[in-house]
Amino acid sequence: MTAIVAGLRPVALPDPARPDAGLILASLWRTRGLEQQQKVMSGVMDAWEKARLPAAYLARHCLAGSDGRTILNFAQWTSPEAHRTFAADPRNQQTLGSAIQALYSADPPGRYVPYRFAGRHDGAARYLTATWHDTEDDAMARSLADELTERAPAALTSPSAVAEYFYIGEAGRQLLVLAGFQDEPGGVGPWFSPFRGLVRSAR
Repeated sequence: MTAIVAGLRPVALPDPARPDAGLILASLWRTRGLEQQQKVMSGVMDAWEKARLPAAYLARHCLAGSDGRTILNFAQWTSPEAHRTFAADPRNQQTLGSAIQALYSADPPGRYVPYRFAGRHDGAARYLTATWHDTEDDAMARSLADELTERAPAALTSPSAVAEYFYIGEAGRQLLVLAGFQDEPGGVGPWFSPFRGLVRSAR
C-alpha cells in the first residue's frame, strides 16, 4: 500500500532542478482563450489539492502562456515506478482523471528523466520557455543536450537568464529544454509564468 502523507503547500514558483525528482511529467495544452485557460488551470489545481497524494509526489504546477491560450503542465515525482503505481490505481483514475477530463481533453503527459542543468545567473526562475526536440535515441538526446549546454545562446546571455534545464524522454525519443528567466523573456512563441502549484517540502 502506498503511503499517503501530508506536508503539501501552495507554491507558485517551480524548482526545475529539484534534486529529489527522478521523474518529470510535462505537457502543453492549448485552450480557446484566456477565460478557458484560467478555468482549466484553476480546476486542475483544485482537483490536485483535494487528492490523496503519496509521498512520492513532489510537486505539480500549472504555468500560464503569455499568449493567453497555452498551459504548461509540469510535475515532479521521486521515480517513474512510484508514479506508475499511483497512476495504475483505479481510485486515482476515477477521481483525478475524471476531474481533469471534465475540464480539458488531454493526452497523457510526456515522461522525462532529468539529465543536466546549466546555470547562467543567480536568481529564481520566474518565467520559463519550453522547447521540445525529437531525437532518435537516448544517446542522441544526451548529445544534443550537451551541445545546447555549451552553445551559450544570445537569449540566455541577458541578465534576466537564470538557467537551462534538460530532460530526456523515457524512451529517448525526445529532449525537453526549459529555460528560466527572472524577467519576461519576450521573443517568438509564448513564455510561461507560474499560476498555481502544489509542492511537498524537501527534506
